[in-house]
Amino acid sequence: MAEPQREAVQGRMQRLAEAIRYHNHLYYDLDQPELSDQEYDLLVEELARLERAYPEWALPDSPLGQVGGRAQEGFRPVHFAEPVLSLSNLHDREELADFIRRMEAEAGGPVAFCAELKIDGLSVILNYEAGRFVRAATRGDGITGEDVTLNVATIADLPAVLRDPVTIEVRGEVYLARSRFEALNRERARTGLPLFANPRNAAAGSLRQLDPEVTRGRGLSLYCYEIRACSEPVTHQHEALERLAFLGFPVEPHWQRCQGLDALWDYVLRWQQGRAELDFETDGLVFKLDDLMLARRIGNTQKAPRWAMAFKFPPEEALTQVRRIVLSVGRTGSLTPTAELEPVRLAGTQVSRASLHNADIIQALDVREGDWVYVRKAGEIIPEVVRVERSLRPPGTVPFVFPDRCPVCGGEVRRLPGEAAYRCLNTMGCPAQLREALIHFGSRAAMDIEGLGERTVDLLLDQGLVHDVADLYRLTAEQLAPLPRFGPVLAEKLVAAIAASRERPWARLLYALGIRLVGEKVAQVLAQHFPSLEQLAAASREALTAVPEVGPKIAESVRQFFEEPRNWAVLEKLRQAGVKMADEPRAAPAQGPLTGQVLVVTGTLQHFTRQAVEAAIVAAGGRVAASVSRRTTAVVAGDNPGSKLERAQALGIPVWTEAELLEKLGHGGYA
Repeated sequence: MAEPQREAVQGRMQRLAEAIRYHNHLYYDLDQPELSDQEYDLLVEELARLERAYPEWALPDSPLGQVGGRAQEGFRPVHFAEPVLSLSNLHDREELADFIRRMEAEAGGPVAFCAELKIDGLSVILNYEAGRFVRAATRGDGITGEDVTLNVATIADLPAVLRDPVTIEVRGEVYLARSRFEALNRERARTGLPLFANPRNAAAGSLRQLDPEVTRGRGLSLYCYEIRACSEPVTHQHEALERLAFLGFPVEPHWQRCQGLDALWDYVLRWQQGRAELDFETDGLVFKLDDLMLARRIGNTQKAPRWAMAFKFPPEEALTQVRRIVLSVGRTGSLTPTAELEPVRLAGTQVSRASLHNADIIQALDVREGDWVYVRKAGEIIPEVVRVERSLRPPGTVPFVFPDRCPVCGGEVRRLPGEAAYRCLNTMGCPAQLREALIHFGSRAAMDIEGLGERTVDLLLDQGLVHDVADLYRLTAEQLAPLPRFGPVLAEKLVAAIAASRERPWARLLYALGIRLVGEKVAQVLAQHFPSLEQLAAASREALTAVPEVGPKIAESVRQFFEEPRNWAVLEKLRQAGVKMADEPRAAPAQGPLTGQVLVVTGTLQHFTRQAVEAAIVAAGGRVAASVSRRTTAVVAGDNPGSKLERAQALGIPVWTEAELLEKLGHGGYA
């Protein structure tokens, strides 16, 4: 293969792997998926095809060999004797037929399957000793999960004592019933709390509460479907389900023992249409060999059993008409288009709005006001437009064009090169962005204004006391004292904290301004190279990209911020309020054993906090970078180092242990 083609394939594999790891983290660790299951599966399938075609280039840490997420802080880890696997997917009748043929070839003849509904919740492993419940754990990464015993014990469906005194390990799914989900959201709306996005996320978040009483109040449910180990083993899956039900475990009742493609396909058709009748979310079915002895002989891949597959339903679609396309402005200034629809019944609910995501999607679909469109629920939850029925397009429709001015504040709207989103550049003064801007401005890493939390910000906005971040410096104790939750003492404390923030270093103010892509580390780097607001504002894109850690996107974002007149109006108010906008003249850089060296720190160190190790490196004459590049001298790697270590190894950059760093700092005997 030609070198350019090889590089293209390897680059694509790397990007796919990074995307899959990112979405695994969102789904398993944060319970905040951004993609539908179908979109995620496309990423996995493309990487799998490339790994099969070019096995010599497969990444040693490919996410296709990993299961789920990692154990979270706050819960004791549980290590599994046998890995807890996920399932590979089928999508149509032909793929189902291929699976059946493979199983029949392994068995040497016809085989039976156990067909079950796939519950969309959070997988748990339950342990009983002599018939008594002793432990529950989440699946985690399949090797190590989280101990959630106290939380699972609050689930009414869970039997505390079994009908037989067996020692058994069971796998099940914790979920939130649709009816319970709707009731919770009604109650949260009544009390002003944010609504849950969907039942799966609500179930996962509820199970990971540090207070079991919060979990109890959510009303979770449980279904069990697998015996992982038992003092009285069974030989067939249908017997396992019957045994679980006899012992007192809740078992989803619509399972069926099937043989042959026609029987399995009938089961698919029955539940593809009938899933709306269920009181739980399901995005598919599971087909398992009924003969568990045969299944054990066929075995597993690193990630999934070969003898069981998930059949994913295609999303249900409905045809309706677009009344108009509206734009909302998010907390980062992004303009998100939404189609307002003629109400239509979809997947059991009435739908009147559907996401159009961004400008690229609108252009690709060529969706217009007045069009007839097909909508579906991404991940069975969020309605989205998937295609336009061009044959029904009314005459006189025109393509949708994003405005050049923000629909909320009138600020300039622009699109960064290489991005899908149009953004309002009035970061400091747009009401749609103001709440998050105020919270960020007062945060510990920014201006560190004690007492300026979310509730205080909401109160200030409700009372009309602030219209931009600079208005904070005009607040008086007399204005604040009569407000709910304040009084004279708290009012004086907040005013004093705001006043003290005037003297924060320039880098802290720069971070507090909330310029998109300028995080805490980049703000420090920029402040070192441009030690005043005037110098940074005057810097060209070329001057900005010449700074280590600053790429074209960051440079463009900085320039756009300073090119928006409304931002300058707020900056001038900050200046008049006495906020520090420049650093004192700097002394010559420290000279020491790391002079001229650029280090990246990743992972958890034993003897240093992150702030302490960075200060030690700077004191020794070195510089700390946020990301690994060819200009990096070395990477200091602690426990759980992540992708920065992989990047260093790929570029051939030296990797130091914490002990090696201590030695270079002259602290080799550190204890």
